[in-house]
Amino acid sequence: MTLAVLDRPAAAPLGPAAPAPWWSDVRGALACTVVLAATAGVLGTGRVPVVDPLLAGAGLAIAVAATVGVWATRRSRPGVRSMAVPVAHLLAVALLHAGTASPTVLLLLLGPLWLLASHPTRAGVPVAVGGTALVLLVPDLVGTASGATHPLPGALLLGPLAVAVGSIAVNESGRRLRAQEHLIARLQREQDVLLEQVRSRADELDTASRILAARAQTMTSVIDAVTQQSIIGTDRDGTIRVWNPGAERMLGLPRLDVVRKRSILDFHEPEELAAAAESTGSPSPLEALVHAARTDGSDVRDWTYVAADGSHRTVSVAITPRSDDRGAHAGWNFVGTDMTETRATERMKDQFVSLISHELRTPLSSILGYLELVMDDEEQPLTDDQRRYLSTVERNAHRLLRLVGDLLFTAQVESGRFTLQPADVDLAAVVRAAEETARVAAATAGVDLVLDVPADGLVVSGDAVRLGQACDNLVSNAVKFTPRDGQVRLSLRRSWQTADGEVVADERPGAVPVALLSVADTGMGIPTGEQGQLFTRFFRSSTARRNAVPGVGLGLTITKAITTAHGGTLDLVSVEGQGTTFTMTLPLDPAA
Repeated sequence: MTLAVLDRPAAAPLGPAAPAPWWSDVRGALACTVVLAATAGVLGTGRVPVVDPLLAGAGLAIAVAATVGVWATRRSRPGVRSMAVPVAHLLAVALLHAGTASPTVLLLLLGPLWLLASHPTRAGVPVAVGGTALVLLVPDLVGTASGATHPLPGALLLGPLAVAVGSIAVNESGRRLRAQEHLIARLQREQDVLLEQVRSRADELDTASRILAARAQTMTSVIDAVTQQSIIGTDRDGTIRVWNPGAERMLGLPRLDVVRKRSILDFHEPEELAAAAESTGSPSPLEALVHAARTDGSDVRDWTYVAADGSHRTVSVAITPRSDDRGAHAGWNFVGTDMTETRATERMKDQFVSLISHELRTPLSSILGYLELVMDDEEQPLTDDQRRYLSTVERNAHRLLRLVGDLLFTAQVESGRFTLQPADVDLAAVVRAAEETARVAAATAGVDLVLDVPADGLVVSGDAVRLGQACDNLVSNAVKFTPRDGQVRLSLRRSWQTADGEVVADERPGAVPVALLSVADTGMGIPTGEQGQLFTRFFRSSTARRNAVPGVGLGLTITKAITTAHGGTLDLVSVEGQGTTFTMTLPLDPAA
């Protein structure tokens, strides 16, 4: 299973920022209120003289209104709260300062200056500096200044300067604090998102783990349930990691004695592996064992297994590569079926067929020889009825002799003793001869034979007798399986075969020349489910049995073997009730 990477999410899609704490909303308003209450108390007790009640009253009223405004706008936009209200408060302080002519009133500057200095931007600093200078100058401007309140030139410079330095310090500190607050809030939101992703991935991982565990348990149960086939899994070095009950039964060793302790090579005949390594050029016995599977993706063939008791068994082994959960090559799977008795039976059958064929061939040859003597004896001529009877005997004896020849040929193919006599063969002449041979039977059956071959011939390398036998089989089959008024078409042409096996009419880069022989009929066709068995010995389709078409089921087996021996292919396309087309493809010499 592959887990997604937990990327750090961007700040933009994280949603709105977390609300500010309650104290951030009231700290400015609270400061203004405390200072205003203290000043109002001082004014009320008479400790601060009032030189102009009108100005002092107006200033106090504006101060109260500004303080109320701070409380009323504490949750509004920062611009409204931190600029409009402090400016109004500065005006109130200026009027109070002029109305009282007392420096004590300047304590009221702490509230608005704090609000202006803590403004989110630096715009509050110049307003604070200008407001301070204005407050210091107002008594002189309105003519209420006394010696105590008359500002010195140095005070007009140092006061605003001190306010500027303090405001800048407060503003920068506030900006840094707000940036840190925003960063902490963003990181907190990111952490919440990451925690949610971790929980989600953990749930997915838990679900996937349970699914994988269930699949592994199911696979183990299936493997353990197979007792008639050995299932052996190895790592890349051949060390056994999987050993099912079928392997225990076939090779006589329990799982605990084999897994991680033995190699697959321990159960193979060394001489057989050495011969395979020599034939494939593999550097090691294991490479020889898996050579075809590594090249083609899978391999099925007979190997000799050596059991724990030393007995040898012929096993049909399907070898396939094994991958881990990431798709990397992890080893090999060996699924074996014990074919010892089956192969022994097949050898006995082939020996029997070969023996019987030889035993039948001798008396048949004798019968045909004596029939020829009797029918050609001029001193004792036969009557017409006798000649007709003996012609029937001769025809059936020849038929029986051909059947014996077919049996012998199939036995040679199965035993690997099938040989060819290669030479240059004009395949067009072979096809013409096959058409001529089948012409009488076709005319009798009412089947039209159509021949389409190159006038200048088409030469291939092969055995003329065997190629003629293959063509005869295809044509005679087509005639037998085509009803009256049907047609059998024989077509031969030069074509090209691409690297992926496609046969095309025109030359293409990388394609090789081939001879393409097709025999197409309009007969009864072959059911789709039976077409895969058509080249099996003694197999006869249901349409042949249903229509009582004579034959023993060897013709196509022989034709397939001859085609394969010549390096060609034999394919068919058939639709039941519409007809069948057999296509034989044989390689051509590119220089021809």
